[in-house]
Amino acid sequence: MIRGIKVSLLAIISVALISTSLPTYSYAADAPAPMSMTPPEDPNVIKDARSILRGIEPSSSNNAMVYFDQNQVNFKSFISLEQHGAGQTGGEKIICLTPQDPKCVSALADSSYQQIKYDVAMGSCDARQIAACIKTFSLVKEDGTKVKAQAVQRIYSKSSPGWDSTFNAKTNTGYPGADGPWLWRITDGGKSADYLILGLVSALFNRSVGTSTWDASEKSLRLSIYPVKKFENPAYVDGGSETACLAVDTGVCYQRIAFAPNLRFALDVRIPKVITGWLNGRLDKPSAYTENYDDNYSQLIVEADPLEEIMTGKWLPNSGAVAQYLNDSRKGQTAAPGSKNLDIAGTDPDDQNSVKYYTSLSSQFSNTALTNTLAWRLNTTSSGAQTFASTCAKIEGVQGIVTSNASVYEPGSPQWDSNEGAMGYKIAAPTFKSDGKSENVGRYAFTMRADLIKCVYGMSKLPAYAKVEITYDGNGEKKTASVVLGQFKDWVNLHADNFVYENSPPTVKVKLEGWTKSAGAGTSTLPASPPNQSSPGKVAAPSTGQATITCIKGTTKKTVTGTKPVCPTGYKIQEAPGQVAPQVTITCIKGTTKKTVTGAKPVCPTGYKMSVAKPTTQAPAVQQPVDQGNNQPQPGQPNQPQPGQPNQPQPGQPNQPQPGQPNDPNGDITITCTKGSESKQVTGKSPVQCPTGYQMKPMQPGQPNQPQPGQPIDPNADITITCIKGSDSKQVTGKSPVQCPTGYQMQPMQPGQPQQPAKP
Repeated sequence: MIRGIKVSLLAIISVALISTSLPTYSYAADAPAPMSMTPPEDPNVIKDARSILRGIEPSSSNNAMVYFDQNQVNFKSFISLEQHGAGQTGGEKIICLTPQDPKCVSALADSSYQQIKYDVAMGSCDARQIAACIKTFSLVKEDGTKVKAQAVQRIYSKSSPGWDSTFNAKTNTGYPGADGPWLWRITDGGKSADYLILGLVSALFNRSVGTSTWDASEKSLRLSIYPVKKFENPAYVDGGSETACLAVDTGVCYQRIAFAPNLRFALDVRIPKVITGWLNGRLDKPSAYTENYDDNYSQLIVEADPLEEIMTGKWLPNSGAVAQYLNDSRKGQTAAPGSKNLDIAGTDPDDQNSVKYYTSLSSQFSNTALTNTLAWRLNTTSSGAQTFASTCAKIEGVQGIVTSNASVYEPGSPQWDSNEGAMGYKIAAPTFKSDGKSENVGRYAFTMRADLIKCVYGMSKLPAYAKVEITYDGNGEKKTASVVLGQFKDWVNLHADNFVYENSPPTVKVKLEGWTKSAGAGTSTLPASPPNQSSPGKVAAPSTGQATITCIKGTTKKTVTGTKPVCPTGYKIQEAPGQVAPQVTITCIKGTTKKTVTGAKPVCPTGYKMSVAKPTTQAPAVQQPVDQGNNQPQPGQPNQPQPGQPNQPQPGQPNQPQPGQPNDPNGDITITCTKGSESKQVTGKSPVQCPTGYQMKPMQPGQPNQPQPGQPIDPNADITITCIKGSDSKQVTGKSPVQCPTGYQMQPMQPGQPQQPAKP
């Protein structure tokens, strides 16, 4: 149904060209313009599947262009009213660039007009705040810091002037605020890169003849980030349509180029609440959540890497399965008449029938991709594919995002199987890249509202692990991997990597550990507490049935593989890309004056004292484990703060650390340092260090200005632990973390024991 909207919208615009000069993108094989302004060939420019195939058209006749790629649409704002019902033809069509156009005002009051369609281009929220718009666009660096992009240039000023919002979410009437796309610039380390963000919110409203009540039968979101370069030509006009241009503005063509490697982006977009259900697209390791903006709009915050897109396409003889595909999809009707070969529109990867079409033609693609390109894209999916129980369906808002690098995938939410307790998602792609030798590496991820996944599985608490099962249709072979289930902002994140594509389309199934089939929702058995981990590692190939994590200790790295892998004593799991240090906000007081300070280790200004600390809103962390209790250390490990679990003061106890929590950041600490028979005291902010050659004297429990039992010890202090192996025991002294020799276990420590962590 959504695809139908897009086709009809393009048709409407094509008709409008005659009278309104509103140019648009169209992939129909039109005759070339008398004066071509196509930019010259440039190896740095990324071509879509159709452009690639046009360059290798066979010399023989009666072939058809068959490919699976995102079809370009018009990214301008406009409104159309039509004098016919859904699925019908005939009657008058009126197109307006703004709702204030007298033609559309009159048509809206005329009950003979039964359909309203609108396309709303997403611009910068700084330019039009109450609208479908981009609030912020940022580059996320490896350390989690963000470099905010600047909106530097609005395009389509003439052909997409935009309008103010009249949208009402309760009645689904009116129009969301509209704009034109913007060019965004990210400057980092003295280097700048330009990105074109093309976003479009579309909707179709119907009403019966003689009635005034409108029903929003279709709605969609399309959102893509493209790195671009400019090709300038004074002959270009605002809104023109030129080959090899993503967009054409006055005097300039914006051309798509490749993403630089190892980038991650965060996008905060404002969307009308008419957009609901599931999104799909090309995102790697996505983390997402939603927030309410007002009664009519919500914020969707997505952080992800670009994902490689496996595009499949080829010129195929127009016979047999190909002829059947052209007939069923009606693609043959888009070809130019009289052509010796059929240059036709392709099928979108998330089309309702894309997996079926691909399966019927896969043997003719030589199991090889046409091209592989990095992409960053989000689309809405068909609400008709929702298979969860009605009690779990959300009326409004985005419910989840499913992403894969596959050539084609099923639209909608993952298919729920109540017998297996699994959410399945069918995908398909060729085994090899375009060289016919290198294998395509399968990628799959989803991020889903925690309340929805709990409802679907009938769980009040989510486990830390899930199983991802890859089942191949052709031979029934199954490959399984155990992966970490992460959560942020009440959204759950999961991703599985490194599986292979075979000739038969695989189905990816996600099963939560501990789920058991029951008569009613809300009853299930949860597994035992999972290993204490702060972030996931790289997931091993599903064929192993195990997960692999990377553990670090200084500059040393080790990999551990297992069903539920745990790092060795003294090592910690390597943080996932995009993960950021936890932030804490403290309130500082000075008389009646209050100030807040935010940071990984916040400190009050001079003269202020800390009052009460609280967690602060922070960028999405990638796949932090869900519901892992209180992060207690495992046997044999020193009691040290876990990453992402900073100790914080309790409300009502200003400046008084609780057992196991750090001192007030403003509090002075005094330590005694010894060197032979000589001793001296050193006072200062934690951590306080002894002068070179001195050692810190062990502290007694309760000593003023000293850490209490269970609190962090000065980093210069040696720690002594007792290690046991059967009846044998030995003591090991050194800087934290201290490890027992191989085969030994650390003996539990008594509360208040000097120079040693509190008992686990």
